[in-house]
Amino acid sequence: MKKYDFIIAGGGMAGLSLAYYLSQSPLRNRSILILEREAKTSNDRTWCFWERKNEPSRSEHESGMASRLTHFESILFRTWDIVSFHGTTYAGPIDMGAYQYKMLRGIDFYEFVQQELAKHPSIERKQATINRIKDTPQGGFVIADDEPYIADYVFDSTFLLKLDQPENHNLLQHFKGWVIKTEHICFDPQRPEIMDFRVAQHGDCRFIYVLPFDEQTALVEFTLFNDKLLTDDEYEVELRQYIDQFLNPGAYQISETEHGVIPMSDEAASEIPSDHIVRIGTSGGYTKASTGYTFQRTQRYLRTIVENLVKTGKPHRPAPWFARRFKLYDSIFLNVLEKHRHPADDLFTRVYTENPGRVFTFLDEETSFVEEVRLFTTMPFMPFLSAFFNVLRRKIVG
Repeated sequence: MKKYDFIIAGGGMAGLSLAYYLSQSPLRNRSILILEREAKTSNDRTWCFWERKNEPSRSEHESGMASRLTHFESILFRTWDIVSFHGTTYAGPIDMGAYQYKMLRGIDFYEFVQQELAKHPSIERKQATINRIKDTPQGGFVIADDEPYIADYVFDSTFLLKLDQPENHNLLQHFKGWVIKTEHICFDPQRPEIMDFRVAQHGDCRFIYVLPFDEQTALVEFTLFNDKLLTDDEYEVELRQYIDQFLNPGAYQISETEHGVIPMSDEAASEIPSDHIVRIGTSGGYTKASTGYTFQRTQRYLRTIVENLVKTGKPHRPAPWFARRFKLYDSIFLNVLEKHRHPADDLFTRVYTENPGRVFTFLDEETSFVEEVRLFTTMPFMPFLSAFFNVLRRKIVG
């Protein structure tokens, strides 16, 4: 049984990103094995995220880290400086200030990373189903397709969170989207619609986002934040109604379909559960509970892990104690949504329209406490106060 320096269990976004950062570091010649069940040869998902334009984030500046925004810049499918929003009391553009909204297609990411990894013979990739991962005194032990593997560290993105514990908030972000080609000109390629709440809410948080590729082509996606998935027909009915009512497309063709489910949970994830196993991606708690955003946070966290491996030989990613307040904020927001304490469409309208620029810094967890207090004053007081005490009761009393 060959022993590797690193085994990456799961070759999706998190696993491939880690392998890429290792390949760009002084650790590039270490023996690395990537185990992934799927070949990753299709455009199975799209990542959208905001990021500062050219300067380092606040945490990078304070830690002396150089700006790392260019790793995937060459393969971004679209980049926007202004986004549109359609809420309860406002419809129009939102100036992102120092941020840009970016779109990266899954197939472009997979092909780029796989081409880079192919340049390094020390990095192996095997298509296999992972059966078991455990820690041993000799290292992290993996069985995949009944074959044993061992490494100094196993980076695991396959571990499944429970998502059913009553003390936690366990919502889902689920969506279905179509790339459509329309007969009529109906999109502004310079302005995506990041949230359009002109769909029936049914007591949930439901919205459409529209990412234009050109004047007649766009990804139109129906998204929900709640705890119940819909049938395929229900997603499609909402998509067709929105397209027909608000886009005036004429005849249109559907060229691509995507569907996904992302946990929005404040379950405490253990990033390093044992000496030789490190959980990454959603498995390691990288998904921001209140938004479901994962891509950009995963990139930041994995870069830190690789930097620590280079400097100390250990993959620990220390987090300042005071930064834990953002987890409390996430829990409070999830509680407001879960208990329907205030209409979600109005909450998001307040967040985005009354906190221009600041909202993106806040969601990136880069704000100061004073800035956070200013943002909180734009939210409805009693629903959030009730949520705060309910979160404390659930987390402390259980």
